[in-house]
Amino acid sequence: MPKHHPVFGHFIALKQTIQALPRNTVMHVVVRRLAESFPGGVFYLNLWPFNDPILVVANPHVASQVEATFLNKPANICATLEVINGGPSLITMHGSTWKTWRALFNPGFAAGYMTGLAPAIADEVAVFCKLLQDRANEDVVFPLEEHTLRLTFDVIARVTFGARLHYQTQGSSLADCLRRQVYWTPFGTTFNPIRRYLSPRPLVQKYNSYRMDQYLDKEIYKRFEELASSRGTLPGESRLQSRSIIALAMDRYLEDVKDKDEVSKSAFKHLAKPQLRLFLYAGHDTTSSTLLYSYLLLSRNPDAMEKVRAEHDRVFGSDFSIDNLRQVITNDPTLPNQIPYTLAVIKEVLRLFPPAGSIRAGRPDFFLADETGQQYPTEGCHIWTLSLALHHNPAVFAQPEAFFPERWLVDANHALHPPKGAWRAFEWGPRACIGQTLALLELKVALVMTARLFDIAPAYDEWDAKYPNLRGKGGVKTVDGNRAYQAEMGGGGAHPVDGFPVRIKLRK
Repeated sequence: MPKHHPVFGHFIALKQTIQALPRNTVMHVVVRRLAESFPGGVFYLNLWPFNDPILVVANPHVASQVEATFLNKPANICATLEVINGGPSLITMHGSTWKTWRALFNPGFAAGYMTGLAPAIADEVAVFCKLLQDRANEDVVFPLEEHTLRLTFDVIARVTFGARLHYQTQGSSLADCLRRQVYWTPFGTTFNPIRRYLSPRPLVQKYNSYRMDQYLDKEIYKRFEELASSRGTLPGESRLQSRSIIALAMDRYLEDVKDKDEVSKSAFKHLAKPQLRLFLYAGHDTTSSTLLYSYLLLSRNPDAMEKVRAEHDRVFGSDFSIDNLRQVITNDPTLPNQIPYTLAVIKEVLRLFPPAGSIRAGRPDFFLADETGQQYPTEGCHIWTLSLALHHNPAVFAQPEAFFPERWLVDANHALHPPKGAWRAFEWGPRACIGQTLALLELKVALVMTARLFDIAPAYDEWDAKYPNLRGKGGVKTVDGNRAYQAEMGGGGAHPVDGFPVRIKLRK
């Protein structure tokens, strides 16, 4: 573990690391810096009185032991997530309750069903492309993140409700309130007691939650009315013919109450709203950041961009106009599954810039062991599988700081090929991210429809010249030389700092 102070624990080591980084750097990056001193990839952090001790895991052998055991999320993490989601949801449930809901939603995220969503995703990306065309014609520097967040929210809203939200072109109280809720709900990473405890946060959170629930109440009532008008009102008599998240949740509820005298809309709302808010939250934030980092790394690696564009020419044809690509994908939704190099690029982006990690609560009877047999008790600890540190661990990945999409295409015996379980962008095991197939499909479709149409280049130099005091005079503005470092944005994943300012040009 880092050098331990008898009174302040590891806060001195943590403070020294934080002071060497930009002040809004996401905590994953801070702890990754500490992890560099522990090549074995396992160490403890004592953060009393703000948190329980943390057992940091950046070792695939040890991480596999965590995933193989059904460990609950810590109570404080659950509390934070339930503020965002409005109550218990798939991400905080455990035991038989979690298994029931996970089984319920699995069909809505099955690979075959996801493939069929490619045309719907292409519809939303087409709107995104037309907005970027307008931006390119303006010839200005602007933060791209607002556009990518609206794109990914439109996609997950379509999956959630089975209908279009049009957030890219008009306002949405649901989307705005959820994004504000995420921003105002950090995962306990603020150590300043004034900012931590003396804040209007609870009032803002309550208001956001009220507005979101108003919207969801209307959606739920609308589904009940559709069901009643089309097939009757008797419990168990009918089902909405959709695998949207709201339809799957309603299907489960109707199955549970089929032997009862009446269907309670209020009871269903209580069960369903946290699940709906969860998917909207988890389905837009991290996908947006990954798309932005894809543009960053492809702009820095023109050889990789050339290979991506050549692959898209081979699979989708040389006409990369927006309407043509949308029609091509509509005619054959399997085409996005036929671009292995593009998928390798996305996986490499997620290796270098994973947006989140996984935290579980330890138990008195649960010990982790590394390759040497050294055991690590977990009682009273949070177990943090820190993907960022693991993905950059030179004992795990060859040339970990280099951008090599080819590492995902070489034979398993090749020196570049990572060990099993080393890539943990979506975690592993039964509690792996249910939406990973959707996220990867969305990213592939977005790159297919934008990589040949635009040159997207980060423009931090111009942004800093325009806003010289945005990060404070003389403050640190890079992490390992990277101006687009991962920044803290409340309860969301890591985001490119300052919204990823870019300059966009149309390609001929």
